Amino acid sequence: MKKPPAFAACALAALLLAGCGERTCTGILTAPGDEAARTFTLQGEEGTVYSVKVAENAPVAAWPEGTEPGDLYSGNWPALRLSVKGRASLFGGEPVALTASSVQIDAARQPEGLTLAGGTSLSVWQASFDREYCAPDGTVLLEERLSGKAEDTIESVPGLTEAAKENILAFYEAQGILYDLPAQLERAWAAYSDSEVFDRYTLGQEVNLCAQNDSTLWFVTKVTLPLGGRVVTEEQFCAAFDKATGEVLAPDELFTCTGETLAAALLDAAGITDEPKRSELLAAFDESRVVFRGEALEVFYPEGAVPSEETALILGLDYTGEVKALLQPRAQPQKAA
Repeated sequence: MKKPPAFAACALAALLLAGCGERTCTGILTAPGDEAARTFTLQGEEGTVYSVKVAENAPVAAWPEGTEPGDLYSGNWPALRLSVKGRASLFGGEPVALTASSVQIDAARQPEGLTLAGGTSLSVWQASFDREYCAPDGTVLLEERLSGKAEDTIESVPGLTEAAKENILAFYEAQGILYDLPAQLERAWAAYSDSEVFDRYTLGQEVNLCAQNDSTLWFVTKVTLPLGGRVVTEEQFCAAFDKATGEVLAPDELFTCTGETLAAALLDAAGITDEPKRSELLAAFDESRVVFRGEALEVFYPEGAVPSEETALILGLDYTGEVKALLQPRAQPQKAA
């Protein structure tokens, strides 16, 4: 038998080696696999169908809340979005045989979806740090970010008693979600229906520690709202708490003056005297939007609050003697003292 030319042999060897290399395939598992055989079928994003064999001792990670590795075979979810790393066979057509060295559950389709006012049904996918709302054709209309939960932030603050944690958490549970999800979904659907090129909307809310001292903690709630596609604006709200008890502090426990007097004093410190801007800022002032940070005091105005401003506005005030004179002794963050 004739040997193949050297270049042909090299090409064949390269092809075989390419088949042995590992790759990551992403796609959807829509039916439970066979747990005994450790197999399942994956519909790849690019349309390829993979027959996956999970190798012995291959790690399986389940990131979305409520999922577990056994869900590859349990049928507990209508569908799972997976990332599978492994070696695929180059021969045999479809389904392509894939031996998995690791599997990751990236998102789980929720048993119940949502229905818009016009009757359109949306599917809901839960990932580890976000939730996706999808049109009937699978397009993601809106991504709701779920990171920065109040309970996680509170738990991470060292030295708090359980009673203090409970009181702070109760405040944020009462505050709740500060955006209108159904209204934003309707906006996203309308934009998707009316445009040939659509980019998903982004929405979210997170609570973070923004300043502290020996007696006081400050947390800021940041709300992300879509303007169109991935273009967003923000809202910010600050709340202060007694470090020992977790009780919320009123404005007069933080400032030496409140209301219009405080607003005017802060604008004086910022050097804003021009009209009509000063009057607009005075009218739109909200004490809950004065954000304490270790480096500076921020006065936040959301988009639309100040008629002469096209976007949100933040006045940053260093902790000068003039600014410190407006703060009660307990209301000066560590770096401001």
